[in-house]
Amino acid sequence: MVLMLNQVWFPPEESDKVAKRYIDWMKENPPDPSIEKTICIGVRSTEDGHVLAIGIGDIVKGKEKDALINTTKGNLFLAAKIPGIRYKSEIMLEFSEAYKVLGMTAPEI
Repeated sequence: MVLMLNQVWFPPEESDKVAKRYIDWMKENPPDPSIEKTICIGVRSTEDGHVLAIGIGDIVKGKEKDALINTTKGNLFLAAKIPGIRYKSEIMLEFSEAYKVLGMTAPEI
């Protein structure tokens, strides 16, 4: 399994704008299960007083480029109208896939 980790930081006073803008993005760009399946979305506060939204998706094999493009477009959509947004997207190997790189089998967790 290959994962997409997307992190978006924003000032708390912009929370309602971020939430509304995200809904607008999803209406225009519904999830495409042929590219990526959302595993979870979580939100927390940070030590510096910002809000951090974290999304984790399971990328369909061979669709890493498409997933990264879609995620980046969504981040830019948010950032274009809301001051103070920062974001970072990363493609990662899931635990058992990382062990395969080492020629090993992952332990049961």
